[in-house]
Amino acid sequence: MFENEIAINEFQLANWEKTVADLPEEKLFELFPGHGHTPAWILGHLAIVGELGQKMLGGKIAHPGWLRPFGPGSDGLGSADLGLTKAELCEALRAGYAGLRNRAASADPDVLAGPHGVALFDGTPLKTLGHAISVILTSHFGMHLSQLSSCRRSLGKPALF
Repeated sequence: MFENEIAINEFQLANWEKTVADLPEEKLFELFPGHGHTPAWILGHLAIVGELGQKMLGGKIAHPGWLRPFGPGSDGLGSADLGLTKAELCEALRAGYAGLRNRAASADPDVLAGPHGVALFDGTPLKTLGHAISVILTSHFGMHLSQLSSCRRSLGKPALF
């Protein structure tokens, strides 16, 4: 299951590694123009969404304290009060998506055909848990990767690809 989505997520994660490498620690909580997010929030948000995807597939959330500052509906800034470093946020993101890819690869097709339970997707063409997992692995990650890339480019860095 999810062979295409897993391949896309791995491709995006490789691009993310190049992008995040150029973001200095001291800029993590700086608000960048255009999207209204800090790099810390983008990293924390992607990490917690990867964990939420795992939970949807029977796993657990490794960082429940991150739901409020980084979860769906949060302010887009993240919380400097948490004392998180770039390394901690990046490791959580890597682990979150590795776990999600593993769970997705072995997910029960009958479970995936059931409703997603995501209020944000109500009234959209996304009806099943499988749809929600596909979005988390692909377009959601890609959208926030683009935001992180714009932070990087705002620092004067050249295009990566």
